[in-house]
Amino acid sequence: MQQDPFSPPTEIADRTWGERHAAKVLYGCLGLLAVLLIFAMGAGLGFGLGRLSSNATRTPANASAPATDEAQRADLQAQFATFWEAMDVLYANFYGDLPDGKEGTYDAIRGVVRELGDPNTSFLSPDEADLFRTNIQGSFEGIGARVEWDAEASTVRVVEPFENQPAWNAGMRQGDLILAIDGESVVGTDLTSAVAKIRGPRGSTVLLTIQRPPASGEAATEPYDVEVERATIESPTVTTEALGEQDEIGYIRLFSFNENSGALVKQAVEDAVKRGAQGLILDLRGNSGGLLREAVKVASLFVGDEVVLNERFKDGTEEVYRSDGKPITTELPLVVLVNEGSASASEIVAGALQDSGRATMVGATTFGKGSVQIPQTLSDGSIMRVTIARWYTPNDRTIDGTGLTPDVVVAITEAEHAAGADPQRDRALQEVQARVNGAAQSTDATTTNK
Repeated sequence: MQQDPFSPPTEIADRTWGERHAAKVLYGCLGLLAVLLIFAMGAGLGFGLGRLSSNATRTPANASAPATDEAQRADLQAQFATFWEAMDVLYANFYGDLPDGKEGTYDAIRGVVRELGDPNTSFLSPDEADLFRTNIQGSFEGIGARVEWDAEASTVRVVEPFENQPAWNAGMRQGDLILAIDGESVVGTDLTSAVAKIRGPRGSTVLLTIQRPPASGEAATEPYDVEVERATIESPTVTTEALGEQDEIGYIRLFSFNENSGALVKQAVEDAVKRGAQGLILDLRGNSGGLLREAVKVASLFVGDEVVLNERFKDGTEEVYRSDGKPITTELPLVVLVNEGSASASEIVAGALQDSGRATMVGATTFGKGSVQIPQTLSDGSIMRVTIARWYTPNDRTIDGTGLTPDVVVAITEAEHAAGADPQRDRALQEVQARVNGAAQSTDATTTNK
C-alpha cells in the first residue's frame, strides 16, 4: 500500500524504466492527460517500489511492441483533440473564475486517474512531488505518523503514529480515521492532497477531525478534534537490540526501505554475528515499503543465490530478481515479524524468506500490495507514478489485495499496545529461541552418532 511519513515511496532506478520503455511512457502520458492520482501508500503512500538494474533478467515478449505503441499514441493524441477543443471553449467563454492553465491541467489528469480505480497510480504536483522525494530522505516536517488510504471509509487511516512524536503525544492511535483537516473534509478525496495539508512547517499547528473505530461489540464513536503541533520528524531507519536472558538473540527493526536501508541492515546483521548472536529477528511491522533494490539487498543478507521476486508486465514479459549471492548468514535461525502495516518492499523480503524456508514469519497478515510503480519526473517537477507490473514471490504467489499469511499468527490489541505489551515480539522471541534450541539439539545428536 511511503503520507506523513508517511511511507517511503518509489524512486527511479539506476537504469530507468523510461530508458527501456520510452514509448510506453509517452503512451502513459496521453499527451498531458494520462493517468495518475494519489500518493498511494499503503500502504500506503504506498507503498511503491524503486527499480533495480542489476541481478535481474528480462524475458522479452513481442519485438514489434514499439511500432504498436507509436500507433496507439498517435490514435490517443487524435482522440484527445476534443479535450483541447473543450478547454478552448471553456477558457474563452466561461463567465466566472477559472483555474490557471497549469492547475486546470493537474485537475484534468487527476480526473482521469480517478477513473482507473488503481490507488497506486498517481499524479503528483511539484509540491506533492517534493513530499514524495522527502520520504526517500528519511526526514520531514509534519505530525509523525504513517498513514494509508482506507478504501472502505474513503479517507485517511493512521497505520502507525511514531511513539513520542506529535501525533502520538496528541493521543492519536493506530486505526484512527482522519475525516477533516483544519475543518475541511478529506472524505472522498485522495491521500496525496490530504498529506499535503497535514504536513507543514515545524511549530505550526493543524486541526484534525478524528474518528476512532469502536471496539468489538461497541457503538460507533463520535468524531472529535485534535490539535497537533508539527515538528521536524526524523523517521528512523533501523534500530537494534539484544534480546533473551543472555542477550543471545539479535533484534533488528527496519522502518523503511530508503536509500541506506540495505547497508544499515547489513551492518546490524554483521554486528549481531560478531557479538555471537545465536538467532535473529527481523521486524518489518509498520514498514510500508520503499525501494525495490534495497529490498533485494536486505533479502540477500540471509539467502544464497536465490530468486527474490518475479515481475510480470502486461505485455507478457517477465523480470526475475535474484539475490546477490553474498549473504552474511544463511544458517542462523531467523524470524520475520510482520503486521497489517507491512507492505510492498516489506512483503517482498518476507515473502522471499518464507518461500525459501529461511525464516519463520510471525505476526498478522500483511497489507497486500503486489503491484509495481515507476515514477517519471515531468518538465515542471511534477511526477507521474504508474502501475506497470505485478510482482510474485519466488513460489509464484501473488499477494495483491490478500497479503502474506504468517506461519504463526499473533494478534495485538490496542489495550496491549497502550500498556506497552508486545505479544507479537514475545512470540517471535519464543520461536527463534526454539529454533536455536532445536539446532543445538540436532548438533548434539550428530556429534553423538559420530
